[in-house]
Amino acid sequence: MNNAIGAAVLPPSSKQRGLGLISAIFVITVMALLASGVASLVANSANIHSWQMLSMRAQSAAASGLEIKLAALAEQRNCAAESTKYSYDTPGLYQCSAVVSCTSVKHQSKVFITLDSRGSCGVGLETAERTIQKRILKSQ
Repeated sequence: MNNAIGAAVLPPSSKQRGLGLISAIFVITVMALLASGVASLVANSANIHSWQMLSMRAQSAAASGLEIKLAALAEQRNCAAESTKYSYDTPGLYQCSAVVSCTSVKHQSKVFITLDSRGSCGVGLETAERTIQKRILKSQ
């Protein structure tokens, strides 16, 4: 054989070992695992974001129920012991509701009122609930 200067000399084919196929399979496997991990992270992130939005809507429903009950208390001396349920059908609070309970205690000439509002949004397993409590002092 006549070797030119700078030309690569290859061993005879019987002595060659194939490393290209093994390294290609390894690289493909590692890339598939990375892609699977990234896809799992993205799906988990989307699920967490959905739960956070549902939780914020439940918080808003509880706050809305509390404000409605506070407006009604402005015209009353004290609150009744029963709880009131508010169901919302607005676009931001669709499938949301709030249950507001009220208790009052009279001490000397003052009435202390405690409002508990529990807002819930969603249906079935995808439900979020949040509770707000507010205490006010009402003079007679």
